[in-house]
Amino acid sequence: MGRSQTTKHTGQPKANEAAAKRRLIPLRQAAYIVVTFGMLVASAMLFFIEPELSRPFFDQPFNIYRVSVMALAIIFLLLASTNGWLRTRDITEPSRTVKLTRVLEWAIPALALVFLLIQLLAPEFAVNLIRKESWPFYRIGIFIKAALQLVGMVAFIIIARKYAKQRNWLAMATAILVAIVLFVMIGEEFSWGQRLFGWATPESFMEINEQSETNLHNLATQIFQNTLYFGGWLLLIGLAFWRNSIRGIVKQFKPISFLADWLPPLSFVLIFAPAFGFCDPLHSETGIYYGSNLFIVIATAIILVAMCIKKVRARDNRGLYHTMLILALFMAVLIGNLFFSTVWDVNSGAVTEYLEVFISIGLMLWAVTTNFRLTATAD
Repeated sequence: MGRSQTTKHTGQPKANEAAAKRRLIPLRQAAYIVVTFGMLVASAMLFFIEPELSRPFFDQPFNIYRVSVMALAIIFLLLASTNGWLRTRDITEPSRTVKLTRVLEWAIPALALVFLLIQLLAPEFAVNLIRKESWPFYRIGIFIKAALQLVGMVAFIIIARKYAKQRNWLAMATAILVAIVLFVMIGEEFSWGQRLFGWATPESFMEINEQSETNLHNLATQIFQNTLYFGGWLLLIGLAFWRNSIRGIVKQFKPISFLADWLPPLSFVLIFAPAFGFCDPLHSETGIYYGSNLFIVIATAIILVAMCIKKVRARDNRGLYHTMLILALFMAVLIGNLFFSTVWDVNSGAVTEYLEVFISIGLMLWAVTTNFRLTATAD
């Protein structure tokens, strides 16, 4: 009896010590996290470097440094989060989300391919299709984007009402804030009615607005554009790919645990990756020369390769072929826009108008799938 009690008491500290060791971050992973943080900070600092320092792209040694830093930032982030993307199965989605995304995994990339072919074969038609500057069918892209954003706004209003019934006031306020942001985006698309009713721009805006319009985003067009593109990529690619890791973090903090239900599905990576290949050509003064846009291109390619690696390890041949096809399509859209498209020469704003349409589709789909998830949880 006494001997068994002694064994029990001496074994307990060892068990506690083993549990404590399991809770510690392995030294190698800690090193990955530290290096990742440094590389991401360095990448963010490169976002603000003047594009003039990078032109022409292949003749500037500085670009080798930029590409290397940004690539290493993503690679070390992958190494630091292997438990979140390589070894963890994705979260089960509601049946409505699965059905919708299965269709869009083929439809949206196919649409990107169609847009690419139109740009390469009929650049003037590509401009008129999305950014015709005269009536009728003036700026079709604006109306498409506004309609998609309106659906997203309504979806987040519905989400806010659901949280209000649950008396989750922080979640309700956050949903309302997102709805307001989408409302502002709709207003900005139409220059708050100027593009519909054609009123004269006030002199105060004429002096400071780059396109002499009554809106805010053209006070600094390129900065606002890059913010939209990087924010769209972060939502549709970054958060979708690392959703398991982020979900584990937010679930530990009860006040913001509702955000776990807002993370976009992993399938968004395959749906929207090809769209982020739409960027200005190499002979432009913008596009790939801006650090944030360059980061988007590099990160998307590396993430798709990482997804291929995951499919190989899981022996999922069907998923591997699908991911490889999306990677090839992304590279085709990117190369086609950078080297072969002449749409920029016809209308410099038309190229990225296509990307903005895809981002608006993503915002709408994000709102709808979040609503599906909350409905399934309530049921």
